[in-house]
Amino acid sequence: MAAFQEPSASSGQDGEGGRGTAVPRGFAETFGGLHRRTPARAAADENGNHPEIASAVETRVVPWMVLAHRGAATPSRAERAGAAPTRDDVTALAEAARHNDLAAVIGLMDRLCDAGAALDQLYLDLVSPAAALLGQMWHDDTASIAEVTVGLACLQRMIHAFGPAFHQDDLRPDPRRRILLAPLPGEQHSFALVLVAEFLRRAGWDADNGRVLSCAGLCDVLRREWFALAGISVSCTTRLDTIAATIHAMRQASRNRGLGIMVGGPLFTLHPEFVAQVGADAMATDARHAVAQADSLVGLMAGRA
Repeated sequence: MAAFQEPSASSGQDGEGGRGTAVPRGFAETFGGLHRRTPARAAADENGNHPEIASAVETRVVPWMVLAHRGAATPSRAERAGAAPTRDDVTALAEAARHNDLAAVIGLMDRLCDAGAALDQLYLDLVSPAAALLGQMWHDDTASIAEVTVGLACLQRMIHAFGPAFHQDDLRPDPRRRILLAPLPGEQHSFALVLVAEFLRRAGWDADNGRVLSCAGLCDVLRREWFALAGISVSCTTRLDTIAATIHAMRQASRNRGLGIMVGGPLFTLHPEFVAQVGADAMATDARHAVAQADSLVGLMAGRA
């Protein structure tokens, strides 16, 4: 489960406040993650102002399911026409976004669309890497926390602007295909979850995202409303007991006794054997995979209700 992370690659325990240690740079760049800064570096970056902002930005930047792609077996127009975005395009998009230049962001997207790129491919190969690059800029001290926050907000406005074009071929929503997307309580992934929900809706899912809740709050939602599946994003924690306890509580509270639960994040990518240990039914390595997993899992879980 977009794209989007900072679990420990070498430790199974969190530090103070549930903060993990850094993952290798290549892994973080691939999944749009950030390396965890030390408290000293974070304080220096923030000039003594509100250290919690750094944590919020860090977790928002990092998706666990980057993007989904409907009809993954069929090459997109970008792939057929050779109009895929370049690394320079990714850099240009990130720079325009962090300076809040929405016109430049939309202009770059339009230029690539005019050259034959499909929106879904641009979201996968341009927007998600640009969000990851914003996070890397913060880590490298070439962008401030404020710039990263502004940049992500700008990218989200662009996604909204392209919504009518992106959703013009949506499948008809199916009331039996409702999915609740949420970060593990205590974590936030707002930009990534927006992208994931966009792709799921395009594939005919009624996707509920954007709720950053405590475990009790998440259980209240599942108690009041019926969902076929829940997708839980895990980025900062590496504590399997915390994840398992959350999943158990969700199942106990759910109106749907056959609730299917998917998990995503680098912890499960590195250790797929953890999926069963925390009580989940499936995992997604990215959001393209998540759509396929959701489609398969909803049928398998119907008999459990």
